[in-house]
Amino acid sequence: MSKLNKVGSIKNNMMLYSLGIILLMAILSMYSLSIMERYKGQIQAMFEKHIYLSEVESNMNGLDADLLGFLTSKSSTRLNNFLIGVEQLQSDISQVDEQIYNDEDLMMKNIVHLVEAYLEQSNEAIGYKRLRDVEKYYEHYEYSVEIKGYIFDYIDQLNNKQLNRNSKAYLDLVNQIRLLQSITYIIVIVLVLIAFTVVYYITARMVRPITHLSDAAEEIAKGNFQTPDVYVDSEDEFLLLAAAFNKMKNSISEYVDELKTQAETEAKLKDEQLKNVKMEHLLDNARLYALQSQINPHFMFNTINAGVQLSILERAPKTGNFLETMSRLFRYNIQKMDTHCTLDEEINNIKDYYELLKVRFGQRIQFEFHIDSQVTNVKVPQLILQPLVENAYIHGLSGLEEGGKIFIDVHKNAPFVEIIVQDTGVGMTRERIQEILSNNSGIGIKNVRDRLELFYHQHNLFHVESEVGHGVKITIKIPLNME
Repeated sequence: MSKLNKVGSIKNNMMLYSLGIILLMAILSMYSLSIMERYKGQIQAMFEKHIYLSEVESNMNGLDADLLGFLTSKSSTRLNNFLIGVEQLQSDISQVDEQIYNDEDLMMKNIVHLVEAYLEQSNEAIGYKRLRDVEKYYEHYEYSVEIKGYIFDYIDQLNNKQLNRNSKAYLDLVNQIRLLQSITYIIVIVLVLIAFTVVYYITARMVRPITHLSDAAEEIAKGNFQTPDVYVDSEDEFLLLAAAFNKMKNSISEYVDELKTQAETEAKLKDEQLKNVKMEHLLDNARLYALQSQINPHFMFNTINAGVQLSILERAPKTGNFLETMSRLFRYNIQKMDTHCTLDEEINNIKDYYELLKVRFGQRIQFEFHIDSQVTNVKVPQLILQPLVENAYIHGLSGLEEGGKIFIDVHKNAPFVEIIVQDTGVGMTRERIQEILSNNSGIGIKNVRDRLELFYHQHNLFHVESEVGHGVKITIKIPLNME
């Protein structure tokens, strides 16, 4: 019983306070309504007519846009929209009162007649458009645009007349509103005094549980969810509030603990993912080194074999130049085996390679270089050109009695540097190209393509074109925006 009395006491006080506020506000509202009612009809009529004229103006703009769209494109959708707009506009103008009491009513009737004239000219333009008489439909459309301008002028004049006519009523309304504001200030002051008294009385009984709730909320704001539950000794609404607060605090504490556990799990998962990425990177490097290392035995065997043949056939100083060139090739292969190089170094290596080939083949195999020196500083995997040149002369040219040419072209084709290695050899079929690119053995074309993809982590950097009897053309694309 005591609990009901206490709860009821708070409710009664709040209801009494609320009823007093409501009563004063009702008096103020009734006074405001009595003032507004005097001018409501006139102001409402002004705004309704202004809104009505704005709608007519907006509909006219929409009709003109749809009409122009139909005349220029003969779109059935535009025509349907125009017809729908015509119905709406006719419905709007049908609401105009037929009686004429003043100049404004006369202007409204003029607007109605102009709208009817506009619709007539628009229909004529549509009819001539269907007959494909360009001159006629354009003439009627231009006349309809002119009528639309007269309608908009009438609307502006009518709005100005209404505004001027209602200015005095508006000034009277402003004076009444000022009086109403003064009365409102007085009422607000009275309400503040009453509210202060009521609040002081209520807070005298409520300050203790509110203080407890405030202290607990401050501790929670600091992140301390282990604060003790709020205890309230009164048996009123604040008892329910404290219970709800304690339940919310405990729920948040449990949720935070779950978030911490989840964050720790996600952090461990990200660490594992980072380790996997590093492992894949190391695997790529190992595969790149393994592919590079396959080239050396084959290259060294062919080069040494050429040197042996030359030393047997010719005991002359050319052998020294030959061996010096061969030494540069060996040194280039060995010192660059585990890193990248510049495109300029690759080209110089091919030029040394060409010097060796001239010893073996003389003028039967010729090289032709077209190098853009401005792009030769890009970084490339080591030994990407030599295998292609070697394949060109071994498989493409060495079997030809008349020999042939190998062209090496380097130029910029943003965002790439393009390297083209082309020969005039025997060529090969498309099936043979696919077989070479899919074969995992050997150190030739597929090896170079795989190393390019590993080095730049991109595909479609290597392209082979060939026809039987027309040589082989290999195009390599080196990205300019990558180190």
